[in-house]
Amino acid sequence: MTERKINRGSEIRTKGKSMGRERSGCATDPSDRPSPRAALTASGRPDASSAPSGSGEPIGSQSPRPAGPAPKHSTPGCASAHGGGSRRSNLRPALFMTGRIALMLAGIAVMALGIDVVVKADLGNSPISATPNVLALGFPAVSFGTFMLGWQCFLVLVQVALLRREFRLVDLWQIPISVFFGLCIDWFMALLGAAAPTTYLASWLWLVVGMAVLAAGIVMTVVSGTVMNCGEAVVQAVVRKTGARFGTVKVGFDLACAALACLCAFLFVGHLAGVREGTFVCAAFTGVIVNGYMALYGKLREAARTRRGASPEAAADRSESLAAAAEGIESLAGAE
Repeated sequence: MTERKINRGSEIRTKGKSMGRERSGCATDPSDRPSPRAALTASGRPDASSAPSGSGEPIGSQSPRPAGPAPKHSTPGCASAHGGGSRRSNLRPALFMTGRIALMLAGIAVMALGIDVVVKADLGNSPISATPNVLALGFPAVSFGTFMLGWQCFLVLVQVALLRREFRLVDLWQIPISVFFGLCIDWFMALLGAAAPTTYLASWLWLVVGMAVLAAGIVMTVVSGTVMNCGEAVVQAVVRKTGARFGTVKVGFDLACAALACLCAFLFVGHLAGVREGTFVCAAFTGVIVNGYMALYGKLREAARTRRGASPEAAADRSESLAAAAEGIESLAGAE
């Protein structure tokens, strides 16, 4: 009678555990299920293993037979929960890469807007687009966009000559990006329409605003760590070979573009056209503004990491990485 009460209590506790697990949506542990022996004993019918044997041992005193490993069971709810977490973890890298590409395209568009504002200032074109503009003036049958695309392809060849075996095939994406760059230039020029400064002082104000916008677009393309615009990619290639600062090389590259534009103007137009005092101001100070933006971005990101509770060592490492990006030692895409 006492043994029956004990077994009955064990069965009630086991059933309670099973019901709790079923309500929580997870599988019932096979070890918590009532054994056939307990169920038969509770019903008042002894099982075969509890019957007297030839050894003379009393009922219930025989050792239980070892059971094999129980199969694992899982409910559909638990399986779907694990599958959802796996899908979310696989989706994060894709979303991160999509964000980087969007940042790069936005940077290209911002650069195009800055170039158009500089052109509207009427103090000379920006150095990166001065040569195609002069060539378009010398050969009216060919559009400015065609010369811009040819200029960008020439810059890709310069990268191949500088990097040689280090040049990656993925960088050929600079060519379709150049097409997008030209389309953005035409679109923003149409958007600005007839807007233009009316005084010489207003022209300088437009020029300063255009330089600031152009530098912001350059920083966006560098921070995105994806394929860069051809002009900035040439600067990056020189930096990788020389170890010089990104902004310093940018200034030298802009001055070289301005000098080439002057040469093309005298050769194909017959006089100085498309290059004025604003062209050299852009060449001298755009890189300086880029360095200032990168330093500000580094401070803001380090402050954000500190607010999240990042360790000082991790914040210092990220600060060094941002300094390297500011100097253009290596783009994030190249590091991967």
